[in-house]
Amino acid sequence: MIKRTPADFQVEEYLDGELPKLIQPEGPFALYRLEKQSLATPEAVGHAARALECPSGSIAYAGLKDKHANTIQHVTLKIEADKPAPEKLSGEGWKLERLGFVPRSITAGDIGRNRFRITMRNLSTQDAFDLDEAAKLLTVQGPDGNPAVRIVNYFGDQRFGSARHGQGFMAKNLIKGDFEGALRLAIATEARKDRMEQKKFKRALVDHWGDWVAVLPKLRRCPERKAIERLANSSGDFRAAFCALPYLLQQLSVYAYQSYLWNAIARRMIEKLCTPLGKVIAADDPFGEMLFPETIAVTPELAALEIPLLAKKTELVEPWKDAAEDILKEEGIAVTELEIPGVRRPFFGEEPRALFFTAQEFKLDRAERDESADNPKKLKRTITFALPRGCYATVLLRALGQ
Repeated sequence: MIKRTPADFQVEEYLDGELPKLIQPEGPFALYRLEKQSLATPEAVGHAARALECPSGSIAYAGLKDKHANTIQHVTLKIEADKPAPEKLSGEGWKLERLGFVPRSITAGDIGRNRFRITMRNLSTQDAFDLDEAAKLLTVQGPDGNPAVRIVNYFGDQRFGSARHGQGFMAKNLIKGDFEGALRLAIATEARKDRMEQKKFKRALVDHWGDWVAVLPKLRRCPERKAIERLANSSGDFRAAFCALPYLLQQLSVYAYQSYLWNAIARRMIEKLCTPLGKVIAADDPFGEMLFPETIAVTPELAALEIPLLAKKTELVEPWKDAAEDILKEEGIAVTELEIPGVRRPFFGEEPRALFFTAQEFKLDRAERDESADNPKKLKRTITFALPRGCYATVLLRALGQ
């Protein structure tokens, strides 16, 4: 069991070498360290923006950190002439500490790595033993000469948006030109973790879908409401309505489907190329089984391979060409169809991604009695490791059987 309490899942973001070197006594942006607990990154930023009396868009962050965790990350605040940047600021579940001033806002490229400390609970003796066995199979020598763990670089399910709720991928609707279906998934499909205000918004849309003028007064003011305002004023132009959604939400819908395809291609490659050479750990996942080969089953060529997120002009090349063609055929699409008709964005952009990642600073503590468990025989173990930007701790935990 993971995340019985927020303290069981701790994440600290480390910046790469450039941005810290740009810190100075004054500048157009203030760089802050943000500590939060039981808040998603956008929620914490929203609270901070209200406390600072500035638009939420004035605060930039480089990555989304888990809501149900204790996390540390960095944000930048665009300085306004009449509003100084306080050294410290805090509220319920969040705290800002100013590190200095920088000449630009923070971006995803500024993240060097994320360091995790995770407590796994309610383990049996066999579970604790299996953790050690899985770690042995996956251990390699890291660049610093210390033991590390090498894992297939799957996207975690948090990347999959509306599909996580069993409703399908918005991008599949968009490829077909079904903007109404995509809009339903985006703003009228409930998720288990939705807040009550989000559920009310979505339920009102479901009950009054198509009657846009009547439903508008029932919807709270939020960025997603603009899509319905557009429908009420454009005689049901669903393309225009979808394009009125926040752009991040639009682009994430594309990323989600690209990530799903990438995972499927990677899984097919591991199945074909690694299974004959050694053991492969299989882990269940709602979006397809995850396969993790032991060290001896990974050739140097495969360990160094990059596979791109697929786009319309992606050239399918060996050694992943056959796997990609198989997956696209199963999905009923061709690579040339990875575009959205009638819009310039969101778009399918090609982006290389390493097939494997290496978890550095890996340490699996010895088993101890789990004081939170009703059964006195249950155990807990703590694991620490550091991951490069864009890699998922949840995937590593799947490889270890969690």
